[in-house]
Amino acid sequence: MPSKKSKRPNIFASLKHTVFDKFLKHKHQKNSITLEHNTIYVLPSSLGWYFIIVAILNFVMGINYQNNLILIMSYLMFVVIVLAVFMGYSNAKGLTVTFDKVLPSFSPQQPILKLNLHSNSICQSLSITYNNDLKASTHHDEISNKSISSSLPLPYESRGCYKLERIKIASNYPFGLVSVWSYLQVQTKTYVYPAHEYVLSDAHISSEDENTQNGMTKKSGTEEFDNLLIHQPEMGLSRISWKHFAKTKQLLVKDFVDFKATDALFDFNLMSGATEQRLSQLCYLVCEATEHNTPFMLKLPSTLISINTGQAHKQHCLECLSSFAGEKQ
Repeated sequence: MPSKKSKRPNIFASLKHTVFDKFLKHKHQKNSITLEHNTIYVLPSSLGWYFIIVAILNFVMGINYQNNLILIMSYLMFVVIVLAVFMGYSNAKGLTVTFDKVLPSFSPQQPILKLNLHSNSICQSLSITYNNDLKASTHHDEISNKSISSSLPLPYESRGCYKLERIKIASNYPFGLVSVWSYLQVQTKTYVYPAHEYVLSDAHISSEDENTQNGMTKKSGTEEFDNLLIHQPEMGLSRISWKHFAKTKQLLVKDFVDFKATDALFDFNLMSGATEQRLSQLCYLVCEATEHNTPFMLKLPSTLISINTGQAHKQHCLECLSSFAGEKQ
């Protein structure tokens, strides 16, 4: 018996999803929608249905008892519900909802969906809900002709790549007797990056340069004095240290070097712990290397991202870590 009860909501949700895909999705599969006659849906709310039932009962009682006062009351209740439908429709018509961007997050933080709202006339009591999840919703008392930004927390906390589900735009104005709604189906995805886990950077820096020390490579240059070399005929006289010549009567040449960050290789197999722990360590290393402008490459069991630096490189690496399909331990 309990198993049958648990299946009913799933069957109902599946049926609603199928209906949406077949009949409605093509209207709403876009990054911006303006609510008009063909994209607005109006039905009595739960309170509205009770209101209609009471109006019908009053009508039946008025006829049975031939009481004109009760009949007038039932007629007025029907007029109110009809007015509520027209007012609710007029309230939502002209509202424009535009997808702005989605901000990824680091687990266990939630990504944030950004929308821009604008209405030709004042739109009151507007709620925006993600995938019918009441915990992922926001409410606006009034939308005017000045564009405003709306932030919607998405219900994703675990590492991964998530395709955005439909966004429901709804209002119960006026009186809460009707539900006026529409949908926005954005064709994009968002990421929840692995959580940061501190790990020593130098322990995982790989370089073929023998001059590598503490994550820095030393090469001939002009920035910092390194040591003195015995003068050779081809070196010329401009770099001779005359102070040392005055003391030792020996021609010595100043040698200068430049220091630059070592190119780093962050390898999944060099990390310690379970899969999620290794990904968290790599996530930390990627962020640290980008902050210090250190060129790096990322090596996963099935992916090798070539050496680069910058925010675009960081984002690409974090997305690969988020989408890693290895076994979770």
